[in-house]
Amino acid sequence: MQEKGSAFYLTLLIIISVLSLIGCSVLLFDYLKQRKSANLAAKLLAILSISDAIYVIAVVINPTPQIDGALCVIQALLKQSSSVSTFIVNFFFCLTTSLTIVENIDITDDKYYKYIRNAKFFSVLFPFLIALIPLTYNGYGIQYYACSFKTQNNYWLGEFLLFYVPFGLFFGSSIYFLIKIKRFLSEIQSNKLGHEDYRLFRRTLILQNSQIVVGEQYTRFLFYYTLVHLFCWLPIILSSICEIIWKRDFVWFGGISYLCACSQGFLDFVLFMISKRVSSRSYVQERNSSYMSVEPVDIYRGSVVYNSSL
Repeated sequence: MQEKGSAFYLTLLIIISVLSLIGCSVLLFDYLKQRKSANLAAKLLAILSISDAIYVIAVVINPTPQIDGALCVIQALLKQSSSVSTFIVNFFFCLTTSLTIVENIDITDDKYYKYIRNAKFFSVLFPFLIALIPLTYNGYGIQYYACSFKTQNNYWLGEFLLFYVPFGLFFGSSIYFLIKIKRFLSEIQSNKLGHEDYRLFRRTLILQNSQIVVGEQYTRFLFYYTLVHLFCWLPIILSSICEIIWKRDFVWFGGISYLCACSQGFLDFVLFMISKRVSSRSYVQERNSSYMSVEPVDIYRGSVVYNSSL
């Protein structure tokens, strides 16, 4: 019975991994086509795709580890680095959008390029440095489905500080910035030109409505991305917490959690295609309007969001 369960898990893992790797490849190809003119959102999405692909590959190369060793350590290190990178990328998506819409950071501002540099550093190098820390105390070891943090005795403290804390900190901050953006857009919505001003300020009113809609669409998809990441990573954390508390392996729960984590690349791809379709439809509608043929007036200084590929 256990062999059948293991074979079923490996089959699902391969299917989900292939779908995720295809999704990551499509997103990276889309980024490479527009690399020279890509904005921060596109760069972050490319980093996210690479992180998703690394995690999937790391899990698949050793899905049922049997012994400790170099391969086990490499697998755990890649998993840890790519997962933290995912948390940070999602955080920067929400942070930079909040700065753009609420805090008046424009794409021509020097601060914008500073945030690009910070996003690249903290999304790529910082997670790798964090992943190296468990090597100093032999904190990586065999788990049932993939090598990861050791949890026996007091080793679980390392997982708590290096995995649970970053997850809670970055995703909690992401939710905070999304709520902040939503409140700002609602304030603009309530203070925009009224119907009685329509005839006098018709073009301005149309532009306001258009940019409010774009900002709301972008924020909505950011919220969906955050929900997808919560769906993908929360089961791993919950299964690990259960194992620590009850001091035994929850094999079925662990298998489900890895399937969820490996599906992130495919789910991000699906969201990207939906958001791109919505953005393209909005762009066509704007182009067909004579009032949108001139330079837009940024009512919330949202240049980064307004021109985003997401």
